[in-house]
Amino acid sequence: MRIKATVPGFRQIEKEVDSKKTVKDLKRVLCAELDIEPSLTRLLLNGEIIPEKSKISKLKSFDDAIVVDYIWARHLIAWGTEGQRKIKLATVLLAGAGAIGNEVSKNLAMLGLGRLFVVDRDIVELSNVSRMIFFKRADLGKNKAEILAQNVHERYACVETSAYRGDLESMPLKIYLDSDVIVSGLDNIVSRIYLSQISRKYSIPLIDGGIMGLTGRVQSYVSTDAACPICIFPPSQYSNIVGLRNPCDAPLEEQTVPSFSTSISLVSAIIAQEVIKIILGLEAYKKTKKWPDKSGEPLMPVLFMDLKNNRYTSMPLKKNQACFVCGKEGTTRSAASRFDLPLRDIPGRDNLEKAVRHVIGHQHGKMTLFSETSAGERRIDGRSRNRLKKGDYIKVLVEDREEDMNESICRLT
Repeated sequence: MRIKATVPGFRQIEKEVDSKKTVKDLKRVLCAELDIEPSLTRLLLNGEIIPEKSKISKLKSFDDAIVVDYIWARHLIAWGTEGQRKIKLATVLLAGAGAIGNEVSKNLAMLGLGRLFVVDRDIVELSNVSRMIFFKRADLGKNKAEILAQNVHERYACVETSAYRGDLESMPLKIYLDSDVIVSGLDNIVSRIYLSQISRKYSIPLIDGGIMGLTGRVQSYVSTDAACPICIFPPSQYSNIVGLRNPCDAPLEEQTVPSFSTSISLVSAIIAQEVIKIILGLEAYKKTKKWPDKSGEPLMPVLFMDLKNNRYTSMPLKKNQACFVCGKEGTTRSAASRFDLPLRDIPGRDNLEKAVRHVIGHQHGKMTLFSETSAGERRIDGRSRNRLKKGDYIKVLVEDREEDMNESICRLT
């Protein structure tokens, strides 16, 4: 029997199927052809759900095509199954589980993000409940990161979530390295400086956002050649800005303007879309230096929004040569090189250093290896060599002849 099926607006197919099979079998065949997940799909005929236990031969009419009702069917029209798969396989690190964190996680979950890692040391307060969609009164006093991760997964089961209840500085490097994009929804400059350092050093795209009242700001930092989120601040003002709750805010003792759900939603929607742009387009950009049409180009300038006065300003930034992070004398003047090291290329764990030297291209100089696990960093010795597995990271420090220390990161594949 020949069956016509369609994902409206995206694709129509025809398949030859055994009429003795069940609708569940039919769904599996159609989803395989369309390259989508059967568990996230229903089949509709004439606007009604087709029971999966039914025999195909028992269906009344095939005058109309069967509608393949896929959970992200509308997204396929924009970026196809390949783009949706990239989103599903992506991991986003969300630094801050407050107002921006709640809205960004909601948006990304609805777009089909695969993994979300949330970090925040604060607890849920009563004033959070009115502005943060995933918090309720029963959550008061509990850690924000854990509650956000738990509630996102309960509402959107397709999203794998994890939480870290502590400071960014104490979080294992592996969590950062496992992330495709970092989202900063933080309320202090010191942590933003740290995230900018991590982003630059390990070439992890960073999207930074801030809100004050009805004003907001978003910046995407993708290329290490661009201005980082700290470039905007004159070094002479660092001692003052570390006391600010975010770059749009007044000092704490003067802070009287609250953030509203409207400005929170706008800023967070832009941040979430920036994440999607990077997930969909970064791989192609690295090869061609052009962002594909399906993704669009991320916000390289800083976007300022003023909802009260209807002002939306895109301000280009130049790299600040005196920047504390990426300037000539900055803390992260150079980025660590990142490589993939297939385990099959290490015939024996005793040959690890030789394999690492080959892949990073450093044949000379004193080399020290560290493993980057979820438990933290440790120097690799004979025993720990044998415990290395796929997905682990190796930090490589090489001291060259000029006594400079070069750092690389190898991911075991």
